Amino acid sequence: RLPSTAQKAINRFLERYGVRGLGEIDLGRQRWEENPTPLMQALQSYLQIDDPALAPDGVFERGRDAAEAEIERLVQALGKSRGGWLKARLAGWAARRMRLLTGLRETPKFSIIRLFAFLRRALLRQGEVWTAAGLIDQPEDVFYLKLAELDALAAGDARDWKILIHSRKQAHERESLRRQIPRLLLSDGRAFYSGVSQVGDQAEGQIIGSPVSPGIAEGSVRIVLDPHQAQLQPGEILVCPGTDPSWTPLFLAAGGLVMEVGGMMTHGAVVAREYGIPAVVGVHQATSQLHTGQLIRVDGSSGQITILED
Repeated sequence: RLPSTAQKAINRFLERYGVRGLGEIDLGRQRWEENPTPLMQALQSYLQIDDPALAPDGVFERGRDAAEAEIERLVQALGKSRGGWLKARLAGWAARRMRLLTGLRETPKFSIIRLFAFLRRALLRQGEVWTAAGLIDQPEDVFYLKLAELDALAAGDARDWKILIHSRKQAHERESLRRQIPRLLLSDGRAFYSGVSQVGDQAEGQIIGSPVSPGIAEGSVRIVLDPHQAQLQPGEILVCPGTDPSWTPLFLAAGGLVMEVGGMMTHGAVVAREYGIPAVVGVHQATSQLHTGQLIRVDGSSGQITILED
């Protein structure tokens, strides 16, 4: 029901990037080409942005201009030092080269995910054949079997595959109820969930985590456990267990980011810095300590989260 121009634009995007998705390294997870709901929700969020400076293209241009200005500042400062003409030329060349080529670091992952998409499509086609033959209940059930078991099923092994798949689905559903994964696991079995600061360091109405993207943001909390079901409003503080590339569309609408896991070089931290979003990670039980609608201040320079209005 969208205008034809919008349909063509979205279709072009899906033709190229539809192989991506939440938890995309897992062959059993849906891709955007199968379920584009999170993309449509992200577009709906963008349409609610009233300030042109906060629009996706505005955010990108502002980041680009700031980076180029910083390169120029660095080049000029080096030019005033001893041997400055050479340092300035080398720094300018290296900085611009890095900005030009850094995006290529995503190429290997993108190529692997495209290959995974081909494998997923092939498995689903075979799943349709086995479903029609009554061997499994639905095509997606193939992702609950190991490779050797798929070979056995293809070879005509007559065991009850439906019972085996059902038991694994139950185990998967139980594990899906976990709200938090450990930040650190030791070889002796000890698990640590909290961030870099101890609970005793926290003042009344404050939560402490690891600062990974500088700046201060105030806004309403939006707890998001699954980006497929997120409806993030512009300026809201995104609070989540963690992120991967499929979460990126949400960042353009977010005013700040709080994650339960992560560090300086994890996906959410890197993207937050790229988009200029204040971010704090390693926040113990952030998705249960905070709640949707709560007004908070996120200080991405100190790692402090202050509850302004409960």
